[in-house]
Amino acid sequence: MKKLTIGETVKAVSGKLLAGRETDTYTGVSTDSRTVSGGDLFFAIEGERFDAHDFLSQATGNGCCALAVSKTTAVPQDFSGAVIEVSDTLRAYQDLAAYYRNLIDPTTVGVTGSVGKTSVKDMLAFVCGAARRTVRSEKNYNNHIGVPRTIFEMEEDTETLILEMGMNHSGEIRRLAEIGRPDIAIISNIGVIHREHFDTDDGIFNAKMEITAFFGKDNVLVVNGDDPYLKRVREMPNRPYRLVTVGADESCDFIVETPQYTGDSEISFRITHGRESQRFILPVAGLYNGVNAGLAVAALHELGIGMGEASEALRTIERTAHRLQLLECDGFKIIDDTYNAGPDSMRSGVEYLMAVTGDRKIAVLAGMNELGDRSSSLHEDLGRFVATSGVDLLVTVGEKARGIAAGAGMDKHRHFADNDAAAAFLIKQKQNGDVYLMKGSRSMRMEDVVDALMGENRYD
Repeated sequence: MKKLTIGETVKAVSGKLLAGRETDTYTGVSTDSRTVSGGDLFFAIEGERFDAHDFLSQATGNGCCALAVSKTTAVPQDFSGAVIEVSDTLRAYQDLAAYYRNLIDPTTVGVTGSVGKTSVKDMLAFVCGAARRTVRSEKNYNNHIGVPRTIFEMEEDTETLILEMGMNHSGEIRRLAEIGRPDIAIISNIGVIHREHFDTDDGIFNAKMEITAFFGKDNVLVVNGDDPYLKRVREMPNRPYRLVTVGADESCDFIVETPQYTGDSEISFRITHGRESQRFILPVAGLYNGVNAGLAVAALHELGIGMGEASEALRTIERTAHRLQLLECDGFKIIDDTYNAGPDSMRSGVEYLMAVTGDRKIAVLAGMNELGDRSSSLHEDLGRFVATSGVDLLVTVGEKARGIAAGAGMDKHRHFADNDAAAAFLIKQKQNGDVYLMKGSRSMRMEDVVDALMGENRYD
């Protein structure tokens, strides 16, 4: 991080300097008292389950040189560094991130969508990082804490900033867009994830479109042109920004040929843009990654990186753990897709299960969260899809997954209340040549079933 002064920070966060000098400097920003280090400005953020003001002694003990607080009485009496008083520490943390983003002024790409945003971000960053100094969102740092954290990772010479932006309520992406100010935005699709927080599916669409809240004539929005909701963007009146569409539809600016599996963990397809056409081979699973790659390629085109360069780089991209990750075990295979789950990604997982070489195909599925009043019908719809897919055995886990079983109506089905019971059953009946799909919402911790079946704790 570029060195900042306390004086410019006080102005950026509309704060009041209680101790220290305006000329004092710091070289990092932290919100975690356990990992704060010397040279850091520590923000005492009040969360739903904790108040960092309670840990100021730990933060100062670990060497931070400055504090941003809203409760001044919590500051340790022996702290000799700078103290900035603000009315809202979270807001101040975000305001400082917005200031720092504008100070460094990189070309910024914001990526959102109900499904696929992490894959698009990873592809974009993988290619872009080979050509220029790039900072991207790591892990799942896509919220009101994580986006600023990524921004503070930039050094003075950063050229490109790639921010993943997530949400589960209206207004959240607007705030992230206000902080990150993307020059280019990507929306991968509009699904029913987080449906419980919206009255209609239109609410999800409107919330994702908040990424364009600060767009003008120099900005570009890249969207999945096959998505029924995102097709509406073309018809929006008085749209100030330029629109780029990606998909199988021949009206799209970047046309993506239907991908085909050329191996258990490899897909091949062609992308056409105007008179240019390029073959892509990706060492990843999931046919939907054709459009994901197309979205990344379209954004890369706006950054001046051509399809040939993108194709060459993506040929060696590595799959993110727990996202359709094929694990080769002793006599059997496991598709670890345990990161999270929604109706679309569940279907993609089952499709991949059927494409992987093996004998018995066993789908081990837990419930899907945050689907609101459509939860029951969407679980049953998934069950009907599984029943027609050709799987040899359906194993469901947890109360919500009973809806999957009800929709499937399969004779070859077993239901278990929890992961331990499901794992015990799977271990007892596994055979050479089996292929297992493990998938469920994050809270279901389906990776524990993966670990049990493999006989090790790989992720501890």
